[in-house]
Amino acid sequence: MNHSYVVWQEIFNNGLKIRPDTIIHVWKGNWQKTMASVVKGGYRTILSSPWYLNYISKSLDWKKYYQVEPLDIDATPAQKALVFGGEACMWGEFVDNTNVLSRTFPRTSAVAERLWSDASLKDLDDMAFRLHAHRCGMVVRGVPAENISTRSFCPMEFSGYDGYEL
Repeated sequence: MNHSYVVWQEIFNNGLKIRPDTIIHVWKGNWQKTMASVVKGGYRTILSSPWYLNYISKSLDWKKYYQVEPLDIDATPAQKALVFGGEACMWGEFVDNTNVLSRTFPRTSAVAERLWSDASLKDLDDMAFRLHAHRCGMVVRGVPAENISTRSFCPMEFSGYDGYEL
């Protein structure tokens, strides 16, 4: 069975000896420069730096998460192929059990679509339409997903459940 290690970027940044199959997790600022250095060094990488969801912000911040393109780095196509993926992160400094779900959803949906979509897919209006429908589906299922804008309430939110179809 093949195993790889995932290490924080400090291990790479500090020049420590790393096995060639190690995956470097880029989680701090200036991620584009760090990821370019990592892949130019021949290592695979995952990204979370631009997707920390716990920072206090308004619900429109899903747009900034969606607009991040992990392959927007100074690297060759072969080096960019070493970008293994990414993750959204939620820490506890500004969240607790009263707001963790509403802070997490639907922001993670925006991050997920960015990670599995082609870089050319970036129309915010189209994404807002999809994200609104996805959020309403979560609300129907009991997930207290935060609203994505000031004008995008789900049909069942204020009138009670009226047979909303997914």
